[in-house]
Amino acid sequence: MNKNIDKEVEDSFQAYLTENAAFTQNEEYPILKEWMVPTDPPLRIIPFEKAICSSKDLSNAFICFYSRDASFERIRRNPKRYIHFFKRCGGIIGFDYSIHSDMPYIKQKSQINDNLSLTYYYGEKGIPIIPNIRWGADQTADEFLAAIPKQSLVAIGTHGFSRRLEETAEWYCSLEKLIEVAKPTGIVVYGSKDERLFSHFKGKTRLFFYAPWINEDRERRKINNGN
Repeated sequence: MNKNIDKEVEDSFQAYLTENAAFTQNEEYPILKEWMVPTDPPLRIIPFEKAICSSKDLSNAFICFYSRDASFERIRRNPKRYIHFFKRCGGIIGFDYSIHSDMPYIKQKSQINDNLSLTYYYGEKGIPIIPNIRWGADQTADEFLAAIPKQSLVAIGTHGFSRRLEETAEWYCSLEKLIEVAKPTGIVVYGSKDERLFSHFKGKTRLFFYAPWINEDRERRKINNGN
């Protein structure tokens, strides 16, 4: 008789992240639920690496992950540890582990799955989430967008994108596809990109612009220094 038959199998691949989820048809990404997403845009957005060190009130701040993967890799290693911290905050912008169109497809899909799974997990815990829009090669777009609630608030980060003309063209096409398929009620735009570049989209959805934290920090320093 096998003495280990009743032992629970260790969840080493974090299946608990998508408990109670419905999944997309092909890649089985967890589908984010409409009720998880607030209807109003954030009052403030703060990067995780700044917020985690803060002792201030974060109840009106959404936490974002538009930075180097290494700065928030610890969340992926131990998601349960950060539930209490995120509940102190107003909510989170969906995760943004790097996805590049020249990555092997299997790696792109793995990163997409991690971004969606972690976002779903915290949403299911009652933490408000705003889906972050990040897919890789064109072939990954439809399945990714199938996991995003229709007619809800979404977010994009502009840091590190569109430095070359072809990247700008891809970026515009991605925004067009997002608006056509997901029909978002609004797009939260975090980064230093010129707002005039979004003029084409202003008649199609609401746009909410947020300067990067480093800009806000510089302004605070100026004020504190009397400049």
